[in-house]
Amino acid sequence: MSPAPSHIRPATRGDLPEVVDLLNACDVADVGAPDTTADDVESDWSMQGFTLARDAWVAVGDDGDLVGYAYTGDQFRSGELEADLWVHPEHHEPGLAARLLGLAGRRGCELAAEREYEAPTLDIFCIGVNHPKRDLLLQHGYALKRTVYRMTADLGGGVEALPVPQGIAIRPFRLGVDEHVMRDTMNEAFADHFRQSEEPFDAWKARLLGHADFDPDLWFLAWDGEEAAGALIAYDHGDLGWVKGLGVRRPWRRRGLGGALLAHAFGALAARGQLRVELGVDGEGETQPLRTYERAGMHVTFTYELYAKPLAAGRQG
Repeated sequence: MSPAPSHIRPATRGDLPEVVDLLNACDVADVGAPDTTADDVESDWSMQGFTLARDAWVAVGDDGDLVGYAYTGDQFRSGELEADLWVHPEHHEPGLAARLLGLAGRRGCELAAEREYEAPTLDIFCIGVNHPKRDLLLQHGYALKRTVYRMTADLGGGVEALPVPQGIAIRPFRLGVDEHVMRDTMNEAFADHFRQSEEPFDAWKARLLGHADFDPDLWFLAWDGEEAAGALIAYDHGDLGWVKGLGVRRPWRRRGLGGALLAHAFGALAARGQLRVELGVDGEGETQPLRTYERAGMHVTFTYELYAKPLAAGRQG
């Protein structure tokens, strides 16, 4: 017998522990291990412009347990909004995922109208092994837009140093000095990226420097004289290192700078005892990033598919 329809309500701060447990149950079902921390969810909820009571929902079963979660966000401020939804893998309630998807879509329309985007879309990621979610998105008018690869490297056997291009110096990020140059370097490096961000500087700073695991010693800028050529942002999350962003400006590409920045960051993480580092990368980018990461000793562990749907006035489902 199918369970009674869950009650869906706005999320609250008090839901945080159960939301983390739910996301980790989904992680275990998809990839075999938990992959979500309270800091991850807190970071999402603390983004500038994100209103928890309007932008996130939880589904509660008739036994009081939290069995579903969804949110809609607007990190990029470009009209390319993002959303996601989860249903506990042991909760088999027909229609719950579609109800959560409908809420996310309707909120996306509201945000797009409030911010007067000309051609807004809503993006939702789906891990490649989650066929029911993929089918749900396709049934509701979402189309495959991109494939993103999750990659990992084992740091336990040591890190191979890669040569830094002649004339380039890689230096640590200087807190209170390099914020603007870091953000501008990353933005220019990703100017031709499929998800180019127009996130305001204050929101960018709060999101990345305000993260609980922020450490300026894991952020690096590559300098060609007084000009920044590339940058890398990494975090040490305890059980793994995470490369949040790696960018090289166009004039300095095809010279091995991306690999040198990666090796530099890997060395810094290994020096503090980190055994594993991971990242997500758009495999279809014009800079051929997969080759850069593979040369640095990384390999693909699984894939995500990005689905998108145009947002029009009215209700979305």
